[in-house]
Amino acid sequence: MNKAELPKAVRVFLNGKDLERKQRDAMLLSTVTSEGFPHVAMISAGELIALSSSRVKLLVWKNTTSSKNMIQNHKATVTLVVEGKAYYIKFLLKKEAPVLSGYELFTGEVAAVKEDYAKYAVLTSGIQFQLHDSKELLSRWKQSIEAVLSTEKTDS
Repeated sequence: MNKAELPKAVRVFLNGKDLERKQRDAMLLSTVTSEGFPHVAMISAGELIALSSSRVKLLVWKNTTSSKNMIQNHKATVTLVVEGKAYYIKFLLKKEAPVLSGYELFTGEVAAVKEDYAKYAVLTSGIQFQLHDSKELLSRWKQSIEAVLSTEKTDS
């Protein structure tokens, strides 16, 4: 079986850089509850970082439905829109030691990627939001990304 890989446009979007440009873009994080129901939450470019074409780090708030679901079943799907296409990316997850207070940290291996687009149209945006205090939040995202990436230096 061939290993699934993130498309280049997705890797660039999730590279942990140029957050000012990505501050309005939200992604959907889908998990499954213990009752078997889908659960959807929003995440940002400050919470999902591509380490390679097949591996990511994901930060989620501690004690949320999403974090509990991922701890329980080690799976999640992320939906995002990049360069006019929607991507649905399935991850197999492993919980890591926390690096930031209030967050759970997961390493994700790409299990499958679906690229979705129509020949007759282009997606012009995904879900977007306006930050109340972009300076403070962008600073926090950058610190989060630095903390997550620092775990890679010690894992090697």
